[in-house]
Amino acid sequence: MTRDREAGFTLIEALVAMAVLAMGAVSLLSAAEGHTRRISDLSDRVAARWAAEYVLATLRTGLTPQTRGVEFYGIAFDVTLERVPTQDAELEKVTVSAARADSDQALYILDGYLDVGGPT
Repeated sequence: MTRDREAGFTLIEALVAMAVLAMGAVSLLSAAEGHTRRISDLSDRVAARWAAEYVLATLRTGLTPQTRGVEFYGIAFDVTLERVPTQDAELEKVTVSAARADSDQALYILDGYLDVGGPT
């Protein structure tokens, strides 16, 4: 049995080509999904940074900041504050940590200093 060279693909060749294309499509889809997840994580971290900076700025103005459900970029954050005195009696170190309201994992930690007043 001889085959004409211009007859086209056999069924086996067509199936192998389809399998190779399917594997390529699955790997591209997996890479796109990973990229989307990384972009989403980055957006969360940027919003957490904004929440932490907002709370620190509120403290610096002398106001009492909201620490539960601080919302930026459509995401609610719980912010924790840790105040530590420094060697300078007029300064206090503040560590602001922002985590999604539904998680305990801090997405952004910001250190800053507050003027706690003193003789001027």
